[in-house]
Formats: sequence, structure tokens, C-alpha cells
Amino acid sequence: MGETWAHVLPPGEVYSPASGGSLGTVAADLTREHTRHGGDTVIVADRAGEHRSREERLLVYDSPGETLDEHARREDDESAGRGERRAHYAAFFQPALEALPAGFDGPVVLHNAVAAVPELRRIRPRARICLYLHADMFRSFPAAERARVVAEADLVVCVSRFVAERFLDGTGLPLSAVAVVLNGHDPARFHPGPQPPGEAPVVLFTGRLAPEKGPMALINASVELARAGARFRLRMVGNAELHASSAPDRYERQVKHRASLLGDRVEFSPFVDRAVIGEVYRAADVLCVPSLCEDASPLVLTEGLASGLACLASARGGVPEVGRDAVRYFDYRRPGDLARQLGRLLREPALRAELRRRALGRGRELTWESRYRLLRARLAEAVR
Repeated sequence: MGETWAHVLPPGEVYSPASGGSLGTVAADLTREHTRHGGDTVIVADRAGEHRSREERLLVYDSPGETLDEHARREDDESAGRGERRAHYAAFFQPALEALPAGFDGPVVLHNAVAAVPELRRIRPRARICLYLHADMFRSFPAAERARVVAEADLVVCVSRFVAERFLDGTGLPLSAVAVVLNGHDPARFHPGPQPPGEAPVVLFTGRLAPEKGPMALINASVELARAGARFRLRMVGNAELHASSAPDRYERQVKHRASLLGDRVEFSPFVDRAVIGEVYRAADVLCVPSLCEDASPLVLTEGLASGLACLASARGGVPEVGRDAVRYFDYRRPGDLARQLGRLLREPALRAELRRRALGRGRELTWESRYRLLRARLAEAVR
């Protein structure tokens, strides 16, 4: 029997293929690979979530809430600035850490829980701590605190060099102090489909209909192209939140109102269960990832590459690390550049075919098996 790993998900995160959350998805895909290689996994998650587990053990904890209140955060920040522990966060996260079996001595993957590292070292001193950072969201932590966390954890994993550089900024530590493991995909779900000839290209957006994800930018570019006579269909898959039953918020309604100018060229669909999202990719020709935020390592781009789509994305955050030369990039700072680049893809089948070829090559490099092997190797190097 192989080694037992544990994944600890913060309050509010869901371990389920029905959720599009990146933390639960990464934990589930790494768990599948660990099982394939003879290992066992324990999942520690908030009792309030609608989790789906298979062979792995699910240990639930009672969370005091999804976030700390403003007063507690402010006091913790002041403590951290003095080099002291974040007492409020330690108490907030303690139920999750205490759900781990006493004496647990395997790798514990803490997802986005920087401040939990010293508390886990105290509560489960034999555990091998792997802090897994999915986003650039911790630069407000003092550099000295971030440096202490790197020293106290057995391994710190960042989902892109972009995240690693931001996390290490000001610490004086080299990039080699952490491991960079880009997100991956499951080839059984994400693979190319047939390319029907002669039809109008289908442009796909999938994800949250939120301002930072750029759906309005794509709608505006599509309206411009439609007025210029371009042939295409646009499929928008997602909701304001990461589940199909979420009610539309004001921004989602604004996006749909603007999209009404496209008439029957556009179709909106609610969030699709990850178990079947591969079919959505295979029904498209072009994937657009128009993020206005610094996406760390977007799963949607990795999955689009593996599905053989011609991918168009904003060159922000860790996106260029994921796509390399297999993606066509637009400059989000230049008005109209998204429409120009998308227009080229719609007009030029040869360009789409070349990007499809490159996408499949890049997708073969980013399977979850390769991500798991890299993580396992770095964990082995980090044995205390």
C-alpha cells in the first residue's frame, strides 16, 4: 500500500465534480492520480459543503464561518506585523486541522492556507506540510511572515511562476525556495473532437460571469464583429457563481442585456458539471479567456488546450506560462485588440488549425499525471 496523503480545504470550498472551484478540482485530480499510483487520500472539508467522495476518506469539520470578520483580520495583521502568530486565524482554522488523525505523518496539502502552517506544525508535528498556493492573494502578509512560512513548511507549491514571484517578493528568497506546478487536465475528459467543416466557428467562454473574468469584453468584441459581418456563434457557459442553480446577479443581467444585440448568434448556458464539461469544449472551435484579473493558472485554458481549441487569451498573470506559443494573446490595454485578434481567428481557418496543432502538443505536456509526478518528486526531496 502506498503513502497516505491529506488535502485540507478551507471553509467554503467544495470537494465535488459539480463545483468549478479550482481548489476542490485540483485536490480531486491529484487524489485520482495518487490512487492510480497505489496511494490513499484523506480529504478534510467543511461540513457545510455538498461534497462528493469516492474511494478517498472524507473527514468533515464544523467551520465557524467562511471568513474572519474585519476586526479579527485587522488584529491578526497587527500581530503578524510584530512577528507574532495570527491568533484569530489559528482559532478559525483549528477545527480543520484537528480533523486530521492524531499522529498523522504523511503529506498534508494545505490549500491557500498560509497562516495555518504554524498551527498545523503545532497540532500535528509529525505531518509533512505542503502549502499549495492557487492565487496571488497573500502579498499583504509581511515579507518576514511569508519567509517564515516557507521555512516552516516542508514544501510550498505555487500554481505558476507568477504566483511564486509575487509570494516571494521582498523575502530575499530565491525562486527555487518553492516549487512551481502548473495546473493540469484529465485526458479522459479533455480531448479533441471532430471538426465539422463549413459551419460558422463556435466561440466558447466558460467560467464565472464576473467582471474580473472579462465576459463583457468578449460580448462587446462580438457585437463589433457581428456588425462587421463576421460569421460565428458565441456560447457563454457559466453563472455568477460556480453552480448551475445560482441566481443571476446585476452584472450577469447586464452581460445578457448587452448580448441581446447578437440575437441568435449567442447562447447562454448555466454552469456545467465538470464530469461532462469536456463535451462543451469539443463542441467549440475557439476558446476565449478574456480575464481582466491576474489569473494564476486557469484550468479553463489548460482544458481548452487539451481539447484542441484555438485559444485566445489576455496575457496576464500566469496565462503565458500555461499557453506558451500555443495561445494567441490580445493586449487588454489596447482598445479593440480583442476584437481584432478574434476577428483573425474567425476569418482564417488555417490559423485556427495551426493553433489547434500547438494546443494539442501543449496539452500533452500538462496532464494531471505529469503534475502529480512532479509534486510527488518535490515532496520526496523535501523529506525532513
